[in-house]
Amino acid sequence: MATNGADYSIAVLNRTLDVLDLLTEAETPLGATEIARRIGTTKSAVFRILANLDRRGYVSKEAATSRYTLGVRLVVVGQRALRSLDLRHRARPVLEELHARFGETVNLAVLNQGTVVYIDMVESAHSLRTAAAVGALDPVHSTALGKAMLAFLPAAERNAQLTLPLVARTPRTLTAVLALHQELDRVRAAGIAEDNGENELGARCFGVPVFDHLGRPRAAISLSGPESRLDDGRAAEIKTALITAAGRLTAEIAGARPPAVPTGVKEEAACG
Repeated sequence: MATNGADYSIAVLNRTLDVLDLLTEAETPLGATEIARRIGTTKSAVFRILANLDRRGYVSKEAATSRYTLGVRLVVVGQRALRSLDLRHRARPVLEELHARFGETVNLAVLNQGTVVYIDMVESAHSLRTAAAVGALDPVHSTALGKAMLAFLPAAERNAQLTLPLVARTPRTLTAVLALHQELDRVRAAGIAEDNGENELGARCFGVPVFDHLGRPRAAISLSGPESRLDDGRAAEIKTALITAAGRLTAEIAGARPPAVPTGVKEEAACG
């Protein structure tokens, strides 16, 4: 993305990244003609891009169909990127503690261009559970993770993270911008966000932000499970535990406590 008004874009590089983005999102392998149509360029240009990516292992061509998928080289790149995320390593013990205590799925995610990106998780052992995959994406407006981070961004950045119109994932999803902003105000006051069937019917999730040294949300932690197991009585204990855990992680990565613990929320003592 260009900064300070300067345009450093390189057309062929942008097209190459468009191809990789498209293959990342595609459910099935794609042929060159379909790729060209979807990214709005010529078939010959796509052929040249794919030939270079295939030679380097970033895409793989199916011999039988001449269609393309992502290549194994991206697995290496992705693993290197994840290892470089110091946050992920520091957060892992916190995720495991929450998982051990409540037995539900615990997630760690960051914001990226209007989506929530899962960078780590510890899944519940229950047969009925909520689950995602590392690298999976979800909307910011329908998830507790997304709302937990959005609520603490400056207004301009918050708006930039929203892709309009807001898409309804379920009948409970907030799709009116004003209603979402009112919800984010409540999240900011409470210090914790909730997704009660907004991203997936039957699921309930609580999310809290993790802050950097500037007091900006760097990531979020969530705990999720079926509504049947996360009733209001259990939710109170989970909320307190999440806020405490996020505070400890913020202190570790930023050297400071997060913004003041919201009124009415009792923070637990840190574990030794």
